[in-house]
Amino acid sequence: MTTLVVRQGPLSTKMYCAIGMVAVSWAHLEEVIALCLSRLLGVEHVEFLTISANMQVKARLDSIKALAGQKLASDAAAQITDLCEQASQLSKERNRILHGSWLQGETPDIGIRLTYRAYGRVTYDSPSMSAKEIAIVATSMNELGARFMLSLQQLGLYDPKAPMKAPSGATEPPVPAEP
Repeated sequence: MTTLVVRQGPLSTKMYCAIGMVAVSWAHLEEVIALCLSRLLGVEHVEFLTISANMQVKARLDSIKALAGQKLASDAAAQITDLCEQASQLSKERNRILHGSWLQGETPDIGIRLTYRAYGRVTYDSPSMSAKEIAIVATSMNELGARFMLSLQQLGLYDPKAPMKAPSGATEPPVPAEP
């Protein structure tokens, strides 16, 4: 068993920055997931945010997979489903990083995360993780967001030149006034 060295005091700036990168990258990925869902539903994204803001990420991803299966060709649906599965896995890593209880390791670029179990037990296998390893998780989130956006663009559901403009047919025509 390897002995872990823990330094007294707060985490280093490197560790805070790496953990913060995960928070910001995840927030962006969540927004991309919401955009994907609104585009598959064919509704205006800004209006849809009032609904999706109250949805857990798992519910959003499950909804995307269901809609992709209903509305897209099988190969496109499989691609979107795979992206959703990757997001689900990154969600677990995000939770471990952002909700972990971190202690400063022996050097400024190493943190030790206490691993909690049910009923408040702490395990003895507290993993150490470097700032670089944490930053790689954030980069994976950014890359996944880019792949989601590229998929939407290939499906004609996203125009990078007019990102907030709904694709044609995404909005319902206005209801004509009654005479």
